[in-house]
Parts: sequence; structure tokens; C-alpha cells
Amino acid sequence: MTELDDFAANGILKIEGAFDDRDAARMRDVVWAELQHRYGVDRDDPDTWDRHPPTGLRSTKRSPAFAPICGPALSAMLDRLLGAGQWQPPKHCGNVLVTMPNAAEWRVPHKIWHSDFQPTLPADRLVAVKVWALFDDIAATGGGTTQLAGSHRAFANYLARTGECEYKRAKFGFLASHPWLASLTHDDGAPERNERFMRLGAEVDGVALRVVECIGQSGDVFVTHPWVFHSIADNASSRPRLMRSFAVTRRLASQSPD
Repeated sequence: MTELDDFAANGILKIEGAFDDRDAARMRDVVWAELQHRYGVDRDDPDTWDRHPPTGLRSTKRSPAFAPICGPALSAMLDRLLGAGQWQPPKHCGNVLVTMPNAAEWRVPHKIWHSDFQPTLPADRLVAVKVWALFDDIAATGGGTTQLAGSHRAFANYLARTGECEYKRAKFGFLASHPWLASLTHDDGAPERNERFMRLGAEVDGVALRVVECIGQSGDVFVTHPWVFHSIADNASSRPRLMRSFAVTRRLASQSPD
């Protein structure tokens, strides 16, 4: 199976080593400098990591240090997925995702499962993707964003069957449309939850679904279909989870470089 075949089936594609760790180290320095300045969070003192939620990092969000994320490797993949010259370069690298260690036990999350795009996107062609960039190593259970592989196809089937086009009704309707999906959004404390959703998965409306984590090495980048559902995961490791996420869309006809 090729990368594009895998993307079509699962809605998730991983680019290993899209940028190097020297660039990632500069990105990490920017984050920690702002955390120190803004909240008194000291990189070398884990006792300070819970002083304030690591949000509102406005300087980091605008920092040019993150430009290498959109370097040759990602650009080449966007050309393959959206068409050379057919996508709009992002103004910046989007949200700064920092999750400090916050859990002794990791479980598949049950809250905030969603996709970031409207159900009115065309189902017959790719007009946008979501990018998730790791600028530090993230191991399993370390807070890497959880993604529901295959959900873009199951969601498309749900929309075709129901004709739903309002965002909230489509999201909640889809998540309630099958017992396995409904149980994903509720945690009954069952010890086999991780196995059920990550290893076993389920077939929903003819589509194989399972939960996967965005994990890997510093410099790895994930590209996901706009209708892939995802959620915020706990961090049961000893190191912060550092990622950025942003959308890339096709150019409008009026934006064509030609």
C-alpha cells in the first residue's frame, strides 16, 4: 500500500523527519522562553510545570523559528495531496499544543471527539488537510493527539445517508450512529478500553475504525483528512508534549498563482 493509498483508507499520513532536530530545538527554546517569561514555568524544574495552563503563547505562535515545519518535505506532500501550486501556504504554524504530564494512567479519551471542518466540504475531492507537527519526541501515552483512523470515510457515509449539513448535528449524530462510536464518547471504567479502541477497533458502515496516537520523533509531521475525528489526550509520560497544528486549504480560483 502506498502512502496515498494509506491516506485514502485511514485519513492519516506520517512524514518522518520532515524537519531536523536542530530546527526543532530552536522551536523548543522559543516555547520554554515564553513559558518562563509569561508564567514562571522553568524548563528544568518540573515542580513549576503546573503553575499555569500552557496556553496563550502568542509570541511562540508568531515566531519565525517554526518556519521549517513547512519546508520541502511537507510542501512536496501537500503538492501530492492538493496539487502543485493549488494550496494556500499558511500564515503561521497554527496552534501551539503543550500538554504537561498530567496523568498516572493513560486511557483512550472520551471527551471532545470532533473534526475541525464543516460537513459541507465536497466529499468527492480533497480541498483541505490538517497538519500536526512534533517538535519534540512523543512516546506512546505521552499526550500525542489521538486520531480516529478511517473516520473521514465513515463520516462521509453518514452524511450521504442522512443529508445532515449543520456542524453540531452532524458531529453528534455521527458519534451516536453506532454503538462502538457511542461508547468511544463515554468511559465506563472498563480495563480493556484501550485494547477495544486501539487494537481491536470496529467496522462501522463498512469502514474499519480504530484510535491511533500522533507519536514519533522530533521533526515528524502528520497530515490528516479534514474529516478525521480527533481528541485531546492525557499525558502519562514524564515529559511535556510539544506539537503545532494548522490547516492547509486549496487556493480559491481568485488566488491562483497563474
